[in-house]
Amino acid sequence: MLYDDRHVLTGLRRQWALVTLLYGGVLATGYWTMLQFWPAPAALRWLTLASATMAVQMVVLWWALRFNHPPTGAALFTDLGIANSMTLTRGLLTCLMAGFLFGPAPQGWLAWAPAVLYMTERVIDFFDGFVARYTRRETKLGSILDMEFDGLGILIAVGIAIQLDHLPLWYLILGLGRQLFIFGIWVRQRLGWPVFDLPPSDHRRLIAGFQTGFISIILWPTWTTEVAMAAAWLFAVPLLFSFGRDWLVVSATLDAASPGYQRVRQRAKLIFEQWLPPLVRLLGAALVGWMIVQGASLTGGLAWLAALAAVLLLLGALGRAAALVLAFVAAFSAVQIGLRLDNALLLLCAVYILHLGSGRLAAWTPEEYYLHTKLGARDEVSL
Repeated sequence: MLYDDRHVLTGLRRQWALVTLLYGGVLATGYWTMLQFWPAPAALRWLTLASATMAVQMVVLWWALRFNHPPTGAALFTDLGIANSMTLTRGLLTCLMAGFLFGPAPQGWLAWAPAVLYMTERVIDFFDGFVARYTRRETKLGSILDMEFDGLGILIAVGIAIQLDHLPLWYLILGLGRQLFIFGIWVRQRLGWPVFDLPPSDHRRLIAGFQTGFISIILWPTWTTEVAMAAAWLFAVPLLFSFGRDWLVVSATLDAASPGYQRVRQRAKLIFEQWLPPLVRLLGAALVGWMIVQGASLTGGLAWLAALAAVLLLLGALGRAAALVLAFVAAFSAVQIGLRLDNALLLLCAVYILHLGSGRLAAWTPEEYYLHTKLGARDEVSL
């Protein structure tokens, strides 16, 4: 390391100390707040878990400061930058959320705290990458923090959802998915077995995004266990498939570049992403019509909203957005009258379109650009 880099690293470590003090101040305020709602032992447990999460994050930050340079390698930036500061804000929200693990079930408005904290963290996650690309301050440090904070955040959120009886215990395996994947690669390397790089995939990022979005919503205190568990199965399948396929590739079990795999992949994409979605859209719209006619749960403003979303879904106009609305409609229906065949099938149709798109005969799909594009790059902004 050059002398100038050592000098800059010293400055970055001073900034690390300021970040640590800021984290500590916020956690101390959080502890005082929790004392107003919980007995002292429960509030102390909240502080202990939040502080342990903070310690993990600060260790990662200290170690990764040396990578505060562009991904291609260059001189260190002298400051953490706006984007990395946003990522650290995400980390602080994760610390606050971690305190709710193993504690008493929060009541009143506090019951919304884990969901609000994680949803806010997810929103910031969308924008920190945008800011980094737009300001041309992408760094290897930012990539490290993003991956580590993502993995820690989803694990804690899944743990809280399991505690609330909104996710099954086995979902913890998916919460640990990234860590288990990396551990599996490390084991193969230690044994001298081949490890292959993963090919680029838009769907991998998309599935991960929908998964974290789902977990932030499943933390809402409004859901019944029955509805939450049904949704968990539907959102688990795409993630399990993605992890399974990726593991087959890195473990050399599947050659993603082979002509045979490419042929199967293209046929599967044609069936599941082009031919089936119009049928799923038709079924989803028909289910909404049936539920409105039955009048058991879709009445008043909710019925009008569902009808509008059903028309958009049928036309394939903003299909994924319409599917998101109908997923909520199906879930709220199931909360009100219980999980039945009609609202369960509607939820299945909505989740299918959310993950795989509107397919053929779709009238207007502007959302596809935003889902498959890394926003903020200068060449993309000019389009």
